[in-house]
Amino acid sequence: MKGRYADVVTETINAEEAVREQRRVERSYRRMLSLTDELLGELEGRNLAGQRELDDGMRQRIGLTLLDVTPPARDRFPTVTTVQQALDGVFDVQEALLVTLQRMLHWDRLLATPWEAEVAGGDEPQVRRSA
Repeated sequence: MKGRYADVVTETINAEEAVREQRRVERSYRRMLSLTDELLGELEGRNLAGQRELDDGMRQRIGLTLLDVTPPARDRFPTVTTVQQALDGVFDVQEALLVTLQRMLHWDRLLATPWEAEVAGGDEPQVRRSA
């Protein structure tokens, strides 16, 4: 096939592949957030139970979870010795993951307050539409 029709078919195939890849990446970020949520739940339970120091089992669980997140997010996790420090570190990891996911999904536009939209838009008020 040659000509405009072939170009349209090729562009359509490329666009579909790009959408599939974007969805795959989005699913991977959602999975990473789910893993860190599970870790947070366990850490919060230990914190509420009064456990202050991390035991070897929890250190191993943290390490395995961090292997499943992106290197930039993993790098946000500090060296820790206490449950509270681990909680704070996991929140830092989640923040890195969420910022990337928000940019992918353009949540910044959805989460902007009306006054932020007016400041950004100058004189013309912007209309917010829900999905």
